[in-house]
Amino acid sequence: MHESQGSGHVPRHGRRLRRAACAAALAGALALTGAGAATATAAAAAPQVVTIAQTTTGTSLNADSAGLSFEASDLALPGFASGNLAAYLRTLGSSVLRIGGNTVDETYWTSSGETPPSWSTATITPADLVALGNLARASGWKVILGVNLDHYDPARAADEASYAEADLGSSLQAIEIGNEPNLYSQYSSNTAQYLTDFQAYVTAIDKAVPGVPIEGSDASSATSSLQSALVGYEAGLGTPNITELTSHYYPLTSSTCGGSPTVADLLGTTTRDNELSMADDAVAQGTQLGIPAVLDEGNSVVCEGQQGVSDVFASALWEIDDQLVTAREGVAGDYEHGTVLQCDSAKPLFMYYTPLCAPTAADATSGTLAAQPEYYGLVAVHAIGTGSFLNVTNPDWADVRAYAVRHADGTMTVVLDNVQDPAGNGATTLELDLGASFSSGQRVDLTAGGLTATSGITLGGQSVQANGALAAPTGTSLTVNGTTLDVTVPAGSASLITLTPSTGTSATTLVGGLSGKCLSVTGSSTANGATGEIYTCNGSPSENWTTGAEGTIVGGLSGKCLEVTGSSTANYAGVDISACDGAANQQWTVNPGGTIVGAQSGKCLSVTGSSTANGATAEIYTCNGSPSENWTEG
Repeated sequence: MHESQGSGHVPRHGRRLRRAACAAALAGALALTGAGAATATAAAAAPQVVTIAQTTTGTSLNADSAGLSFEASDLALPGFASGNLAAYLRTLGSSVLRIGGNTVDETYWTSSGETPPSWSTATITPADLVALGNLARASGWKVILGVNLDHYDPARAADEASYAEADLGSSLQAIEIGNEPNLYSQYSSNTAQYLTDFQAYVTAIDKAVPGVPIEGSDASSATSSLQSALVGYEAGLGTPNITELTSHYYPLTSSTCGGSPTVADLLGTTTRDNELSMADDAVAQGTQLGIPAVLDEGNSVVCEGQQGVSDVFASALWEIDDQLVTAREGVAGDYEHGTVLQCDSAKPLFMYYTPLCAPTAADATSGTLAAQPEYYGLVAVHAIGTGSFLNVTNPDWADVRAYAVRHADGTMTVVLDNVQDPAGNGATTLELDLGASFSSGQRVDLTAGGLTATSGITLGGQSVQANGALAAPTGTSLTVNGTTLDVTVPAGSASLITLTPSTGTSATTLVGGLSGKCLSVTGSSTANGATGEIYTCNGSPSENWTTGAEGTIVGGLSGKCLEVTGSSTANYAGVDISACDGAANQQWTVNPGGTIVGAQSGKCLSVTGSSTANGATAEIYTCNGSPSENWTEG
């Protein structure tokens, strides 16, 4: 469930420097609504209540949800892989680095030292891929590598893919064919030709590197007709050629392309509505193919960003909301585009929205980068940790964006992102209805001197150091007495509040009394309907369960509820996991004597045939004192 946000959609913008798309997108854009509509009268009123249901949305925040994207031409820069980029990547955990952008179609790959053609702005060689592989291994990140489609040459793309597979190995996540092909002149009114060319690339690449994952369409928008054509084509294949469905999204347009975006626009409700809508469009298309949808390039403002909007602290607050709303809607990855060039150098290769850039020309040569305001938003998202999104009802969403993520250990992080301008707004106090009992917590704040600040930004009092490291943020301890908590968040800041459940609601294992084995999920699956089973206890997250005060038993890996399949009450009815929805078949009573009894059926959680074998399935059966019906919380 997401916050009520009204209705209406506006056209979304793609990204291409030289093409007229940006002007066309701007002409179709509606007026944007700024943030900070709250008044002093509202601030003086009783706190609004943000309700967190202990039911999952069925989506999750993953380690690779927030990634980065760079121009293909950056590979040819001497400092790209040899500087401190790996350290900045490690500070963000382990995610995905996409190499593409406009210059993927302006760079020339050669493995034999050929003279580049006149259209080429940079030459990529095997040595560059070796360096990229070293960067990937040093950082722990995966790589999506784009190949040139605009200058049609399937054999050359296949040759590059074969070198990439050899040089990157397991760090190569996929090969991506082209960049925003919906804006190529040859495909703008001829999607049939695109599909023919795309398939030729797939065939050539698969012949050179059998089984290498391939991604597309990488359109400038998930709603483009070319993207829809590819989805229809792939659906007709039975098994799609592609492993992820990729597209781009930039919510605003820079003055370079005729726009006039402001900070209020960036943090306003129209931008937020459009991001949510685009995420839903992308996920719906991916669902048609049974593959993840990824926004593998995007940022705040198309056409290289807007100075004073994309490069200030407001972009960090926007980043948090952008990442969380897209992940909550089911997008598998949202990769922010950027560069390693000198800060504030000339467009089009420099982008004001970049999370990282080099302070001086010498730093650019050596690859010595510095964190920009937006990078702090990515750091904050990483600090939230992985877990399952919970349903949130937030009546104050226009001013304070709210999210809740439940982690595998049973803790819950609530994110409150106050996008109001502190220059004209005070702090906002909200009452959190937590939906379960919690006893303590830690609060970490992301702050700066104002929305237009470019320095003095801290997360938990810590700033990113020149070497890319970030000391552990300092948190403020909270005492929580039960199921509600009042929180005050200053305007122009974000708070990450991680709460520990009260006794009896923490993560645990459930060990069978007869088998001595742990209740688990077959194949460690997180899918709805995945079967419950027993397996040798091995510390796997799929063997962790949180027994909630409200009667649920929630999987630590999946964030989903243990339930009786089909709401059956019959003996031998199976047990699986599914998104928590409060249904009676998801309610259990954990008794001191060791039985776990279904509230709907009144029957005991057991193991089929009293088996003790790994993989034996869980079921319900009339409680009869059998050892297979006894469970111990570990």
